[in-house]
Amino acid sequence: MDFNTIFFGLLIFISLGVFFLLGPLRASAKQRNRTDRINWNKRRSPFFKYFLIAMVSILIIGFLVRLFV
Repeated sequence: MDFNTIFFGLLIFISLGVFFLLGPLRASAKQRNRTDRINWNKRRSPFFKYFLIAMVSILIIGFLVRLFV
């Protein structure tokens, strides 16, 4: 085993330990019960839809160009 394997293995275990130790902590009532919360149920801007369509189109065109040229 080289240094990278040991280093990143330890980093993974430390990160998981911190995540599972701090995960059960809950936000205070002041943070949870706000009047100006983001409404996650409303529809997103149509910009995201068109952006996603453009990205998929670019990927498909790039794949076809690479495949046939």
